[in-house]
Amino acid sequence: MKKRLLLFCILACALALSACGAAPKLPEPTREFYVNDYANVISQPTEDRIVDMGTRLQQTEGARGAQVVVLTVESLDGRPLEQYALDVARAWGIGDKNANNGVLILLALSERESRIEVGYGLEGALNDAKTGRIQDQYMIPYFSNDDFDTGLVQGYSAIVQEICKEYGLDASEFERPSGPPLEEARPLPSAFEYIAGGIVFLLIVIIGSIRRGGRGGRGGGIWFFGPWGGFGGRGGFGGGGFGGGGFGGGGGSFGGGGSSRGF
Repeated sequence: MKKRLLLFCILACALALSACGAAPKLPEPTREFYVNDYANVISQPTEDRIVDMGTRLQQTEGARGAQVVVLTVESLDGRPLEQYALDVARAWGIGDKNANNGVLILLALSERESRIEVGYGLEGALNDAKTGRIQDQYMIPYFSNDDFDTGLVQGYSAIVQEICKEYGLDASEFERPSGPPLEEARPLPSAFEYIAGGIVFLLIVIIGSIRRGGRGGRGGGIWFFGPWGGFGGRGGFGGGGFGGGGFGGGGGSFGGGGSSRGF
């Protein structure tokens, strides 16, 4: 019995060690830190623009050491996008360790996916719905055409603008994304809203017709739906958290907040 137990423990340890050894290694942050272009899709002028914005934001009085970092990779090596982004954000310690105000923009070329990972301290300013709109409006249209330079600059500057609003900073000191302001970008009704609206309309017509065919059935069908008063509402996304600091991370914390997109 003891031999079997010992053999089982040895096998369990061997399996655990092999699983750990097989786990893909995360990329290391580059010297520039704010741009880590492992997929080689960012031009030098664009890299310089992003590093300049990131450095000035982190060093701005009142920004509390906020950091926005870009990472591009050829492949996620079979790992889920969300987990990969969260692991990198935590390992690099993006943002200030007390303010937890880091943001990671991840671009995976082979999977054609992107994600904005947001630290705990910025979840209110950059909730999942807002980061999703930033990607939809400023990034994905360019990524879809393999124009990664423009998409990254647009998304990066949009995020910096939102951080400036959150901390009451002068946003005019930083580059702005082209196009309408984010608040004016209204999402189209979802397919569910269209279908639900059609069903409600048909039910109103059918019940109204039935009631008109009966005794004293004047307008009863429409009144029946009165208490509902209509339908609508926009879908939302959740939020999360992470950490970091300087030309290197500062040790803040992440919890999985942000949004993912395919292109």
